[in-house]
Amino acid sequence: MRKIIATGKGGVGKTTIIATLARLLARDGYRILVIDTDPSMNLATSLGLPFARLATLSNHKDAVREKMGTGADEGEGGHVHGPAVGKVLDEIISGYTMLSPDKIRVMVMGTIPYGGAGCICSSIALVKLVIAAIEKGGLSFDFIVVDSQAGSEVLGRGLAADYDLNLVVTEATPRALDVARHVMKLADDIGVKRQVIAVNKVVDFAEVSVVARELGVSPDAVYPVAYDRKVYDADRQSRQALDVAPDSVAIGNIRSIKDAIVL
Repeated sequence: MRKIIATGKGGVGKTTIIATLARLLARDGYRILVIDTDPSMNLATSLGLPFARLATLSNHKDAVREKMGTGADEGEGGHVHGPAVGKVLDEIISGYTMLSPDKIRVMVMGTIPYGGAGCICSSIALVKLVIAAIEKGGLSFDFIVVDSQAGSEVLGRGLAADYDLNLVVTEATPRALDVARHVMKLADDIGVKRQVIAVNKVVDFAEVSVVARELGVSPDAVYPVAYDRKVYDADRQSRQALDVAPDSVAIGNIRSIKDAIVL
């Protein structure tokens, strides 16, 4: 089982790329669990699921921790105990995920429930515990793909420690590259094994060399995703470009990222 986290600045198209990538992997026969840790919570709808029917982890923290055998107040240092394996873990998957039309399991962390409620730290810690339980329980996923919130907080909380890959989604703009540079540094600090950069909304493919130079990586690690009006139009219609224009340039570019990930 390979674990992937997707990071980047807000507004760069991370959710669109992750949703398309997960669907392409599923269509190739891979068993996928996608976990949305972005408080904006758009990934489920991008995968064709009615968000209102999803039970988020943050709204059921105590129940999930009780099932897993961890204390209700247990934080990032918590450990998954025996009850999380087997039947109880199946209950967590069935109770807190939904299956998309492409047979992708989708789990949503949830958001801050009200003003002044504090940070999402305890919810991130709970996601870490759930993933640890999945690994311990030996559930048969080929990939766990975590869509992080914009910025670097989940990496600062150590969510992706020892993950197989950090998919950095960026644009060739100074602000987006600043965030990309920072999340790459944090991912390296916590032992993420490999980093792949997807440069979204590319107009001039010379931008790939610029991004590689700015981020200090080989151009071979940078994958362009062309600006494509078809993707924009599909988003305006609340549809996915993979359905509307499966042969578009941008979808072809994301297929290249998928091929790089499965190597």
